[in-house]
Amino acid sequence: MRHIASRLLATAAVAAIGLGALGAGTASAAEVGVNAARSTQVKFHNGTGCELNRQSYGLDHGIWSQGQEPPTTVYNTWDVSWQSESNGFMTGTEGSVTYRTSNCEEDWRNGRTIRFHWNNPYVGSNGYDTNGTDNTFRSVIEGGGGDNALVMWGEYKN
Repeated sequence: MRHIASRLLATAAVAAIGLGALGAGTASAAEVGVNAARSTQVKFHNGTGCELNRQSYGLDHGIWSQGQEPPTTVYNTWDVSWQSESNGFMTGTEGSVTYRTSNCEEDWRNGRTIRFHWNNPYVGSNGYDTNGTDNTFRSVIEGGGGDNALVMWGEYKN
């Protein structure tokens, strides 16, 4: 009888260790944010003829997806991306990024502002704008619908 009790205790200990390992795997998946209710991924093409240097960026709602903040520098003709996601019960994500032009092919374009804003609310329609962008550039925005949105944004010489 004592021998059976020892085996039961050993089996229970192994099961507890196994459950702990499963729990640790689940926690790391949650940290990545794979289950966000709302997210917005921005894929950006710089066709301005300029280098873009980030001046400011931030989120009014949500968090940056892990390692996916807007880049500090976007060189001419580069394609880059960033992503934010909701964080909390029944929330969305909203943010903006502002760049300043430098090293332009045409000197008169240096020091200009380029800004992008996105809003993916928990309830209501998604919205995107480039309010604050200097009118020497032309913005093209495509896509961006749905709870987990992908929006394609391009800035070009005007």
